[in-house]
This record gives sequence, structure tokens and C-alpha cells, in this order.
Amino acid sequence: MRAVLAPVVLLLVAGCAVSVPGRAVPEPAPAAPTTAVLVSDVLPDECLLDAEGFALLLEAPVAPPANGGDPPSCATATTRGTPRGLAAINVYGVRGGTPADLLRSGRPLEVGDAAVVVDTAGGPTLQVATGDRLVTIAVADREPDDARWVEAGRRAVAALG
Repeated sequence: MRAVLAPVVLLLVAGCAVSVPGRAVPEPAPAAPTTAVLVSDVLPDECLLDAEGFALLLEAPVAPPANGGDPPSCATATTRGTPRGLAAINVYGVRGGTPADLLRSGRPLEVGDAAVVVDTAGGPTLQVATGDRLVTIAVADREPDDARWVEAGRRAVAALG
């Protein structure tokens, strides 16, 4: 009996490793693309950091942050040093997914539900996913270290409530 089963087992094992010419090997299903969409202008005041929080991030005194009109946004600049450091905050809602679905590839940080620092043409930007919001803090003409990014992100998340 053993002599009869050995060729059958060998055939089954060998058959698993051999492709049949003309037969397509099925590709794994691609990951489903996210349907999440950013929704802007979800808060009337996007200044989640005060002057102290911005100064900590930019490592210099700053002008009082201004929440600018329509659409709302929050921005400030350092009051000394050349070039002047700039920072801006935007807050988005998310429809059809989660804020974490929309984070770009970047250096991960421990803030909110998920966070990354990404390099952009204008300078580094912290993206923080928290609850149903995506918060971005963009900086120009400065390179905050991770400790400063984390502190700014935590203060922004706390200000959301």
C-alpha cells in the first residue's frame, strides 16, 4: 500500500509547484482605495495654538496668531530672526473614512490617533488624525525637532476638546 501511495503523494506535491502553460495565475486583489474626502472650514476658529504654542514650535517669539476670515485659517510669524518663521494651522473634517486614512507618508509621531511629519514644498507639515478631524500644522523657514512637533500636536488636539 505504501508503494502505491508514494507516487500519488509525489504527484500531488509536484503538481502544486508546476504552472500550467496558458493559465493565468490570479493576482491578489488590490487594496480598496479609500473613499475618504477632506471637508474644509469645519471650525469657525482654527487657532488651536496660542502665541506660546507657536513660539515653542518656531523657537522664537511670534505675533499673536490671527484667525483669518473666510475661509477660516490660523497663521502667525516670528517677530525676530531672518528669515522669519511662519506657521499655519488648518482643521478638516473627513467624510467617507477616517482622518488616519488621509495621512500622507512621513515620519510617524505619537500624537492623537496617528500623526506624521511630511516634507512639502513650503516646508515641513505635521498631520494629526484625531477623532473625526485632521489637523495640519505647516511651518516655513524653520525645522522643528520631533519634541516640538509632538508638543504642538498635543496642544492642538487638547484645544479641539
